[in-house]
Amino acid sequence: MHYWIIALIASIGAVGGFVNVFIGDSGLHLPRKDPQTKTWQPGFLGVVIVGSVAAVGSWATLRGLDLIGPNATPLPFTTGDFANALVIGFGGAKWFKSEHEKDTLQEAGALVATKKGHQDVAGIFRAGTPLEALKAAKNMT
Repeated sequence: MHYWIIALIASIGAVGGFVNVFIGDSGLHLPRKDPQTKTWQPGFLGVVIVGSVAAVGSWATLRGLDLIGPNATPLPFTTGDFANALVIGFGGAKWFKSEHEKDTLQEAGALVATKKGHQDVAGIFRAGTPLEALKAAKNMT
């Protein structure tokens, strides 16, 4: 029975991740490498998997029980477990998308800086913090 509850938690987290697909402009597509920009896009499968793993990880930290062995205890499944898995699945997927979008925006800023002849600013956009990039962009002439 333990494995069914873990699978249920993972499935609920996947639903939370799937809902996140429709927020923003990432769209409903499979993982792919964009032919124009040469960047990897995780697609809906990426955010669903991250949502599922995040939900199971969060649930496991809340339920510190022995699953195998002589001291194994039955696993309860509550509405709180359901809600936690849904919210954490959504939040984990959002974090994953945000990290990917941040990398894409850094590369876009660096590309713009390079085209305007500011290679030094391009380096800040690629490797600096967002605040450093903003300051460098404001100082561009």
